[in-house]
Amino acid sequence: MGALISANASFTFDLYKQLNKTRKDQNVFISPLGISSTLATVLIGAKGKTAAQMEKVLHFDEVSEAAKTGARNTCRQKLCGQGDVHSKFHELLCNLQKSDPACKLHIVNKLYGQQDFPCTEEYLSCVQQMYNSMPEDVDFRNVEEVRKKINMWVENETQGKIKDLFAEGSLRPDILIALVNAVYFKGKWEKEFKKENTKEEQFRLNKRESKPVQMMHQNGKFKLACIPEMHMMILELPYCKNEFSMLILLPNDITDESTGLEEVENGLTYEKLANWINLELREIEVDVSIPAFKLEETYDLGSVLQEMGMKEVFTDLADLSGMSTIVGLKVSKVVHKCYVEVNEEGTEAAGATGVTVIPKSLPIRSQFKANHPFIFVIKHNPTNAILFYGKYCSP
Repeated sequence: MGALISANASFTFDLYKQLNKTRKDQNVFISPLGISSTLATVLIGAKGKTAAQMEKVLHFDEVSEAAKTGARNTCRQKLCGQGDVHSKFHELLCNLQKSDPACKLHIVNKLYGQQDFPCTEEYLSCVQQMYNSMPEDVDFRNVEEVRKKINMWVENETQGKIKDLFAEGSLRPDILIALVNAVYFKGKWEKEFKKENTKEEQFRLNKRESKPVQMMHQNGKFKLACIPEMHMMILELPYCKNEFSMLILLPNDITDESTGLEEVENGLTYEKLANWINLELREIEVDVSIPAFKLEETYDLGSVLQEMGMKEVFTDLADLSGMSTIVGLKVSKVVHKCYVEVNEEGTEAAGATGVTVIPKSLPIRSQFKANHPFIFVIKHNPTNAILFYGKYCSP
């Protein structure tokens, strides 16, 4: 499963960098796990060059390479042919769903198919087995009715946080299949911030501008790391029972002409992040100040994924013959909507498919004040899976 975690993380960083090209001074927030699991259900039915492009962009080719030996699931032997990707995804999703009830994590997939559209039994069986995606027949010719039905399902599965995933007019009556994913997370901080300590302070947007935010404060023992080569600090804020945590990557200062995140964004890789988490983080007394914030971001990922190299699946050249015997199938739209709220109690997040050198040795007591743009990650600690990834730079 480690190869899949690494692949999903690499996809996370690639996708973030692509989105960030046009959002240098805007917030970004995504659920990469939700996006990749939805695309994986398409990959089950893809063949040839279409499948190869999808695998490369998702880094699933690296998982296949890592799993050349070992038993193969009968379902995948017949249809999938992508090594061990789908069984590893199934294993990961099962692990995530076993999370402690004190932290709510809910991940669901659903396939909506045109009622007279002949999906192969093998494809439906694979999607259901590996991704627990329960097929439902609908009539896309009644497109507004179906749109409302899908949106209501997503809203219910994300506890009302993701509304109107598909905007009015975004679905067409000639659609044959809609694959939908919803991810919902709600976690309480292991050490909650006291509301009486929250006060209005200025958040620096860049070298020249600031905006007021509600800044939360507390002090206690937290894991902290100083990364001199990146001119930043990393703070880990655990959620209840330490099964999940938020990592905040904060530059020491704003030194570029934008948000101050450029050096971190350009130099960050999963390998570096994993190494810092494993070797650099250590627990010390920290005075923590972070803003309370709420983000809701929507992305139409079709053109973004094509720019990343996943071209053929969106064109008439798409080979989705593992999905159906119908010729001419292609993906028309990939929509992703994500929500997060961070407050004194903890974090509620949902997604549906966004130089002063500090010495490496830490003092006995340190200060971590996130009063300028930062990157944040919500991860599952037992597997190191990245659930959500974002940038907060514009209150």
